[in-house]
Amino acid sequence: MNTQLEKQFLQLEEERKNLFNELKNYSDDIINKKPSPEKWSVAEVIAHLITAEEMSLKYLSKKIQDTSKENTETLKSKYRWLLVQIVFTFNIKFKAPEIVEPKMGYQSLAALETKWSDVRNQTLQVLQKLSDEEVNKTLWKHAIAGKMNLHHMVQFFGVHYKRHKKQIDRTLIAVK
Repeated sequence: MNTQLEKQFLQLEEERKNLFNELKNYSDDIINKKPSPEKWSVAEVIAHLITAEEMSLKYLSKKIQDTSKENTETLKSKYRWLLVQIVFTFNIKFKAPEIVEPKMGYQSLAALETKWSDVRNQTLQVLQKLSDEEVNKTLWKHAIAGKMNLHHMVQFFGVHYKRHKKQIDRTLIAVK
């Protein structure tokens, strides 16, 4: 596995584990409580994060069947990644694509942790199979920004998590 990508992925995993260690202080009822009817509960935020990563995994799994058809990252995809970072840095709000809207309903924290762990493990297994050359190909597609390389996929998972971690923190304060 590409060493830089592995380091980024392990950092993601550390953040995920820290989140669940923090959330073990709350009941499943609190985790599933919405601060208002139009806002997501902590469980729904986590379900959204899981779904986004799961959809990325499905796309990636399909694309790695034949990586020869994919291009190495271009200046255009680097620019799109920069735009994604700007949107997340300035906390610009936008509606999540319908495909990653949380639809799981009431979930226990343990079930969410197991599901996310499974998706992460499957993603790691796929990434471990890829060469450095393949990692730099546009094998991942962001729902809005388009095709990018796998470094950007893992970096996106990180900025996506950080954005929603703030939402989780606000939600926990609101529902206590």
